[in-house]
Amino acid sequence: MHGVVNKDFVVSIYATYGSEARDFATSIPWQYIFISITSLIFLLFLYKKMPKINFTKRWLAVLLLIFTTLTATGKLWSISSTSSVARIIEYLNSGYENLTLLKNTKIEPKWEIESIDPKYKNFIIIIGESMRKDYTHLYGYNQKNTPFLDGVNGLFIDGYQSTAINTIKNLKNSLNYNQDFNYNIIDLANLAGFETYWLSNQGYFGVHDTPTTILAKRAGVQYFLENDPSIQDKTDANLVKKFGEFYKIKSKKVRVFFLHFVGEHPTFCKKLTNKSYRKYKDKKTFNINCYVDLIKQTDNDLESVYKILQDAYQKDKSESFSMVYFSDHGLTHIEKFSKFELVVRDYPSKQALEIPLLKLSSDDKDRIWIKNRSYNNYFSESFSKLIGVKTKNITKINDIFEEGIQDDVLNSKALISNESDFAIDISKFKN
Repeated sequence: MHGVVNKDFVVSIYATYGSEARDFATSIPWQYIFISITSLIFLLFLYKKMPKINFTKRWLAVLLLIFTTLTATGKLWSISSTSSVARIIEYLNSGYENLTLLKNTKIEPKWEIESIDPKYKNFIIIIGESMRKDYTHLYGYNQKNTPFLDGVNGLFIDGYQSTAINTIKNLKNSLNYNQDFNYNIIDLANLAGFETYWLSNQGYFGVHDTPTTILAKRAGVQYFLENDPSIQDKTDANLVKKFGEFYKIKSKKVRVFFLHFVGEHPTFCKKLTNKSYRKYKDKKTFNINCYVDLIKQTDNDLESVYKILQDAYQKDKSESFSMVYFSDHGLTHIEKFSKFELVVRDYPSKQALEIPLLKLSSDDKDRIWIKNRSYNNYFSESFSKLIGVKTKNITKINDIFEEGIQDDVLNSKALISNESDFAIDISKFKN
């Protein structure tokens, strides 16, 4: 469920494919759809009745002007506080311009590599979607929805933050050094002589958002579950199975896999393969319960990836690995029609920017927690260190996997509108 229509929402619609478009459409509250349909019927009724009422064209024009103004400014039904109609027209135009600009973008890799010394044979970067850390048992939530992550050895970061409200901006910030496509991490791996794979459960036309498509196309191997007619259920679990097929193919080269999950993207309940959520009794927190259960589903998918890696490593110790998971951003609570929802907002809560980050490697012996304040715009620097590639371009690495307080150079704190948007306790309603 996303919040009010904004520029990035419209751009996403332009660049969204298949299931993602359906998610956006089905997340619109039925009350809003009802209001829109009622408005249309009202206008048609007036049009039919005009000859009988004997309105002049002048009065008709005045009536339509008043109705349009009230609807556009949100005064009618208090749907919005600014001119929705005018903004949508503006956003449609700017969205088309952005799409055209991105299609014409030509990437010229400018990395200057000094040395290459990878510690592992395989690197797996899993990009999650819309997961807040405070709704995971791993980070202290009272529902046990991360049983795998609760027990596996690895490095867990408490303090990682997104720097934008949505996938579009966050992945641009994360996957490009200084947000410059010419310094993207896929090309960095390519130039180092590594094999690169981009496997996605978000549609090909835009891979949910066009800036991500640009980067996905840089990978040596690209796979989009949405475009695979042999698989009907477009779940992250099926993406993981496809990853397993690619991973079994032997290679002498170092490999880097990017897996783009659909994760906790709306709509929550429809994405659950386990339908036990239907037994949940509290209507007010019904969608929150689905969100909590969806995190457990992601935990299962992460366990499946890890098992593929471990099985290969146990058979052949040369197939060492390091697996990273992070979410692109979180979500903010709103109460709508007496129900709690989690949505993307222009001005999110503090908790919506606080996201999970972890690294599981083949040589991990313990569970290590790192407390820091780190930001996803430093991911590209940390990635170069992780894969053992030094460049002339990055003189100082701000490592998100280490302790310390990093500079908020993108001023993400300016986005925050609420610092008390805490996770909702649903324990008393669970069976």
